[in-house]
Amino acid sequence: AMDESAIPQNNNDLDAEKGLGCNVPLRFIVSVVYDVPGWKRGAWARRMTSGWNFATIYQAQSGMPMTVSVFGDTANAGTLLGENPIRADVTSQPLFPAGTQNATMWFNPAAFSTPAAYTFGNVGRNTVQSPGMQTMDVALTRVFPVTERMNLQLRAELFNGLNHTNLGTPNRYVNEPQFGSITMAMTPGREAQLSARLTF
Repeated sequence: AMDESAIPQNNNDLDAEKGLGCNVPLRFIVSVVYDVPGWKRGAWARRMTSGWNFATIYQAQSGMPMTVSVFGDTANAGTLLGENPIRADVTSQPLFPAGTQNATMWFNPAAFSTPAAYTFGNVGRNTVQSPGMQTMDVALTRVFPVTERMNLQLRAELFNGLNHTNLGTPNRYVNEPQFGSITMAMTPGREAQLSARLTF
C-alpha cells in the first residue's frame, strides 16, 4: 500500500524487494447522468417535476497489496527514522482460512511469525491483499429561474449512498497485539448534503 517502507530491509539483498507496487488488479467505475422527464399531467405538476437532473458515480475495486512487517528495528540494521522495513517470517499456516477476511481477523496471524533477533524476515514485499472498496455517490439537482438573469440551484447529494462499510488496512505489524485486525474504515458511512446556490 502507499504507506510501505521506501527503503529496503537489507541493502545486500535487493532481489527480496521485488513485489507488487500499488497494484489494484480490478477496478470498475460507471457514471450516469440523467435528465428526469417531468410529469406532464397538469401545469402545476409539470412545473414541479420538470428540470430535475440525476447523477451518480459507482466505484468498486480490489484491495491494495500490503507487506507484513515488524514494528521496530529488530534486525538492528540501523533503519531511518520513521521507516519500518523489517519484514515478518512466513509459516506453513494458511493465509485466509475460514473465518478470516473480516474486521476482527482479515488474515490468519499464525501465517506469520516474528523473525529471530538480528535477522531479516523472509515474507515477500506486498504479498497480502487488503480489503477492497465500493462507493456510490448520488446527486439530484434543479435550477429554478428567479429573474431573467438570476437562477437558484437546489442540490441534494448522498455520499456512500449504499452505506457500504469499506474496511481500512489491516494492522501489519506481527509483533503487535492487534496484528491482522482492522480498526478503521477507509471511507465514512452514508452522508447527506443539501445546498442552494444563487447565480446572477
